[in-house]
Amino acid sequence: MSLFTPAKVGTLELPNRIVMSAMTRSRAPEVGVPAELTARYYAQRATAGLIVTGSVNISPEATGYLWTEGLDTPEQVAGWQQVGAAVHAAGGRIVAQLIHCGRVSHTSLQPSRALPPGITDAAAGAEVFALADDGTPGMVAASAPRALTTGEVEATVGDFVQAARNARGAGLDGVEIQGGNGFLVEQFLSAANTRSDRYGRGPVFLLEVVEAIAAALPGFPLGVKLTPGGVINGTVPPAGWREVFLRLLGELDNRDVAFVTLADQAAVGAPGGYDPEFAARARQAFGRTLVLGGGYSGESADEALRAGRADLISFGRPFVANPDLAARIRTGTPLAEPDPTTFYGGGAEGYTDYPTARAHPGGDSAPVG
Repeated sequence: MSLFTPAKVGTLELPNRIVMSAMTRSRAPEVGVPAELTARYYAQRATAGLIVTGSVNISPEATGYLWTEGLDTPEQVAGWQQVGAAVHAAGGRIVAQLIHCGRVSHTSLQPSRALPPGITDAAAGAEVFALADDGTPGMVAASAPRALTTGEVEATVGDFVQAARNARGAGLDGVEIQGGNGFLVEQFLSAANTRSDRYGRGPVFLLEVVEAIAAALPGFPLGVKLTPGGVINGTVPPAGWREVFLRLLGELDNRDVAFVTLADQAAVGAPGGYDPEFAARARQAFGRTLVLGGGYSGESADEALRAGRADLISFGRPFVANPDLAARIRTGTPLAEPDPTTFYGGGAEGYTDYPTARAHPGGDSAPVG
């Protein structure tokens, strides 16, 4: 088995085992509506076996970063219809990563500039891309949150379900729940969760979301992204986090989850992360499609697949500057480096203007169509 062996994930037939990881690019300034530029960006990368969109807000309150897309208004759904149609026309498959950022947010991003909703009122100690006091965009300290009531948490489960319905209505091919990187789902799992209701520290919230989406949309491909051991956006893993996550993977294996993505924060230079022993145990705990991500090259990805450690491999930053990443890996063409100053915000520059590399001697390049 190699990166270019076809795969099946739920009802999805994939031509290869390359996953484009979710990456926030902040290119939706019109109240979270994906633009034609976004459709072009994803269509350019449609040779990935599976595209996972940048994190998509399930509600206005879920927003944690400026100019990110949503999936809760008719205008946003129409924008995602355009994106899905463009990817499908290019021969690709695309799932929406659904997110609630929780306390990793800022009052400038919240309706009526309210305090962000968190599991408790403890601040994240993180930075987010938002508006500073003078109205200029940039990285600012996340605002202190307010604690969600039990009823509000239950309503948030419903927001995830509605966003999944909207993703299917937009013609997208599935959804992935963002359960890592210190956002709301992982906040419930983390040491920061001191709640005394049924949503106290543990997987109850995530499992309710999974069960509710599966019940509402039977057969619609559903994935979950986790970052075991990660220390990001102010999240501290719970004591004994390895066993906590292995039990969670067993719970997910018993539910209608088509795939789980395990992103290794350490492999991309962030604190925390997991080791090969944990990854091997995770492989045993979750018997369906397992996606591994974090610092892979084409060679190391193939080796992981041949060894049976994963079914698919997720690539993030390489897709920014290499829309034809699959072809470059297949032919051994050197990868271009992205410009980090264009990661967040802006227009076509650093987003849709990276060239492809023609796979023949000389390395000629051509603009992406």
